[in-house]
Amino acid sequence: MANRTPSRGTRLARKGPAAAAAGQPAVARAPAATQSRGPIREPLGRLAQGLPGHWYHDADHHRREVDRIWFGSWIAVARADELAAPGDYRVVDLAGQSLLLVRDDAGTVRAYHNTCRHRGSILCTEASGRLRGGRITCPYHAWSYRLDGRLQSTPRRMPTPDFDADRLGLLAVRADLWGGFVFVNLGTGTVAPLRESLGWMPERLAGYGLEGLVVGHRLEVEVAADWKLVCENFCECFHCPPVHPELCRLVPAYREGGAWGLRRGRDAAPRIEPTPQFRPGTETLTPDGRSRVPPFRGLGEAERRLPYQPALLPPNLFLNLHPDYVNAHLVFPVGPGRVRIVYDWLFEPEAVSRPGFDLEHYLSVWRVTNAQDARNCEWQQRGVTARGFSHGVYVPQEFDCHRFAQWVRAKLRRPSTRQRPL
Repeated sequence: MANRTPSRGTRLARKGPAAAAAGQPAVARAPAATQSRGPIREPLGRLAQGLPGHWYHDADHHRREVDRIWFGSWIAVARADELAAPGDYRVVDLAGQSLLLVRDDAGTVRAYHNTCRHRGSILCTEASGRLRGGRITCPYHAWSYRLDGRLQSTPRRMPTPDFDADRLGLLAVRADLWGGFVFVNLGTGTVAPLRESLGWMPERLAGYGLEGLVVGHRLEVEVAADWKLVCENFCECFHCPPVHPELCRLVPAYREGGAWGLRRGRDAAPRIEPTPQFRPGTETLTPDGRSRVPPFRGLGEAERRLPYQPALLPPNLFLNLHPDYVNAHLVFPVGPGRVRIVYDWLFEPEAVSRPGFDLEHYLSVWRVTNAQDARNCEWQQRGVTARGFSHGVYVPQEFDCHRFAQWVRAKLRRPSTRQRPL
């Protein structure tokens, strides 16, 4: 989990899609141009009402959110380099749906329900691996499928005139790639393409070369907190002074509780802040603020001098971007009031292969910060179950929490509501 950083000014500074599988669900055509600007930082003019308290723990409401938000949005589920060669696979769980990701013989990443069309057994029982002979074989009755999802063989089946292998291929799931992440969408009918849902992110974050980064370290944890609390925590820095003293030493602006850069003078012009945004000499977010590997090759000069910026694609992709590494979070709902979070530290391949590469130097800031956030989200989860708690409130600098809450409300009312990054 992370925090919204103040920007330099009024805006947050923010490979190709997989080919469609045969029988792949329809994806709407993206418009010629997509939104490229980051969101404007504008404080709320008055207190805003938070989401209903029971939405954070009620089982019936959680099922509604899974159906309308999680199954109707593009969800980042893996890194594409985990499927390096044809036949490589990964099994991921998305709100109780077992999904099979595989790279086919043409190099396309495909996604299927991890379900045999015979009588519903799961197909791959291990979390990852390489498929023997380029076939997906059911462990129950040995029906096998090609990597493109077509039914290949049904050994020992007695023939009947009504058997049609073309109608018994794997159940395909929409899949697409961006920034080295594999996304899936379980929505029905025609859905907006991933590129449209990403909004300004591809253009604004192009210099970080996300598609070419590799995982230097991965940490998976379960947190006893609702996914919305985790998202809201990422959206604000009002909590930073009491929760993140280590981070505030690197980013003095955080001591202002998210108000840095938002205050205005009598003429409504932005007030000149007496506190520097980052500690002088800070190059990146590490314990001493120093980089020990070169900055990403594709960054411009201004981005190289920006130690940190965040991006969030609700409901599950959180990015903490630095000139020399990225800390990514993939958040998955486990049930009402519980999530699984996959934290990845991403680097250029040349960085992790450098002699003497100091991984610990890059792990410590976010390892500490993420643990602090998890702890506080768990405390908040316990509190929102109070019988008298109808809803919370958002203060002016929690404007992105309010934007997120408004998106959740809209998505529940109308599942076709588009995703948008924060």
